[in-house]
Amino acid sequence: MRAKSSRSNRKVSEKQMQQRAKFMFAANFLQPLYAIIQVGFRKLEIQQSAKNAAMSDLMNYTIEGDYPSYSVNFRNLKLSKGSLQIPQGCTVELQGDKAVYNWTMDSGSEDDQQEDKLALSLSEDNMILVTLADGFSPRYTLRKYKRKDLTGELGLPNAPAGTEVHCYLACASTAEHRTVSNTVYIGTVTIP
Repeated sequence: MRAKSSRSNRKVSEKQMQQRAKFMFAANFLQPLYAIIQVGFRKLEIQQSAKNAAMSDLMNYTIEGDYPSYSVNFRNLKLSKGSLQIPQGCTVELQGDKAVYNWTMDSGSEDDQQEDKLALSLSEDNMILVTLADGFSPRYTLRKYKRKDLTGELGLPNAPAGTEVHCYLACASTAEHRTVSNTVYIGTVTIP
């Protein structure tokens, strides 16, 4: 057990203040995404916790701007990281008050037998669907849809008309190796 550290009488430097503010911004942004992060970064938990892996990625590749005006580049946001094959042909469209996601099972293989084997192994993967609007609670599903479904729908965040909603998709294996795919940023829909 370590002893409690003593308070420093040194003034906080400008760089320290900027880094602390950026860290706080990142932590506050990730907090409502915690359940998604636990699944999406689970294979990285050997090296560091899922939350720390997500925080590192967010701090290094997604947060933009200068102190004190930080923002998130939603195109660079990763909600998962892994080696599982990402879905192909991903699209999203607005239907009423829902975002409707579509994807295909194409493996890219020219070999029919290989294609069938891969399609069978991937078909039971859970689809992670996420809608996220800046400043509003995200909407997501982690297990409702399977890769073989080729479509899924998700409600929109409770945000005012005209709000831009960012849509993401990933896969999480149900097999014992528990791999996940990288996040696919599909694009945006606008709340009518």
